Amino acid sequence: MKEITVDSLHWKYATSDRWVLDDVSFEVEQGEFLAITGPTGAGKTTLCLSLTGIIPHGYNGVWEGIVTVGTLDTRRYAAASLAQHVGIVFQDPESQFLTMSVRDEIAFGLENLALPRDEITKRIEDASKIVRIDDCLDRAPYELSGGQKQRVAIAASLAMQPEVLILDEPTGQLDPVGKMEVFSVLEELRRTKSITILLVEHLTEEIVKYADRMMLLYNGKIERLEKTSKFFDDVDFVAKKGVPIPQVTQLGHMLQSQGANLSHLPLTLDESVVMYSRLLDHGGK
Repeated sequence: MKEITVDSLHWKYATSDRWVLDDVSFEVEQGEFLAITGPTGAGKTTLCLSLTGIIPHGYNGVWEGIVTVGTLDTRRYAAASLAQHVGIVFQDPESQFLTMSVRDEIAFGLENLALPRDEITKRIEDASKIVRIDDCLDRAPYELSGGQKQRVAIAASLAMQPEVLILDEPTGQLDPVGKMEVFSVLEELRRTKSITILLVEHLTEEIVKYADRMMLLYNGKIERLEKTSKFFDDVDFVAKKGVPIPQVTQLGHMLQSQGANLSHLPLTLDESVVMYSRLLDHGGK
């Protein structure tokens, strides 16, 4: 079942003389994990905003094409109406905080829906446990670490029970510990929920562990959209577009160029250990 359909999407801001998104078309299946990567200025954030209704309703510009989330056409539904269907988490979680406690932050969107108090309490408990901040509910968000703040932002989105969760470079401002905290949450969501996830991220060594498919956005166009296992098959092309290549994949590419017989390029450390051990057992061939 298709959760997201983007058909011939074009968008340029009122202040722009070029298409920031240029004839973008793709579909995402229900429960799929799609990673979106590409250099700065590729249009990744603009694409995320287009999937939530913030574009075109919150910005002046020129729009062409159709974006459908579930059965909802984003041209006809503003972000407030889509919030129960698609949640978004930005790079800077503090920009989304509106209250003085973690509990109230998670409850904010739920209260706007006028849900019963018991339902709000249950959703707060469930969302906070998933992201492992249930011991921080009575603390102020500004007291938390970067990774904890980002987990609060994710919990606030999850509490709305959206079908789609979009994360726009959620680890971009975090230290290594914070980055791992966020990725551990994504791993938990991948394992326990059927939610559709779109993740904008540069840390390819991490996202290859979770993503079903990867998209390369470059100058507003989709340059590559493949299953993760095949995304780096053309290493030179992907690298020229500004996408970091996982180190184990770089090593595999180098070995292939020197005649090593690899069935495919490894993406993770565990995969590479198995593959390169077999290669050594066969004398490097």
